[in-house]
Amino acid sequence: MINVNFETLDEMLRFANRLAGLGQGESSSAPTQESPAPVTLVPQTQTQQMPVQQAPVQTQTAPVQQTLAPTPAPVQTTTPRYTMDDLAGAAVPLMESGRQADLLNLLAQFGVESLPALPKEQYGAFATALRGLGAQI
Repeated sequence: MINVNFETLDEMLRFANRLAGLGQGESSSAPTQESPAPVTLVPQTQTQQMPVQQAPVQTQTAPVQQTLAPTPAPVQTTTPRYTMDDLAGAAVPLMESGRQADLLNLLAQFGVESLPALPKEQYGAFATALRGLGAQI
């Protein structure tokens, strides 16, 4: 391992430019020296490590404003399957809130007197009607 020590930041930049081949034919407004900057090479063993200090780097970035397109609601591609328990569970809170008459009228619209008499083919339409009454299903 080889360490290179510099007295100033300018010395380090000149050395890095020379090392990268950028110092050839370069004109700078900073005063230049005729002789290269003194470089001290310090061999190190693996058990000894010198701390490396880095100058803090300040960067400024303009705030990035990102607009996202609204995500469309998922489209239901299949008809949901409701069970008698689903329908009854949605009707119970309506009954408990005193809307038994609304539920009886809804059953009458479907041509039945009680929920167990409702044909399975009408479960989906009945669930939609329950939602119309405010049921969560």
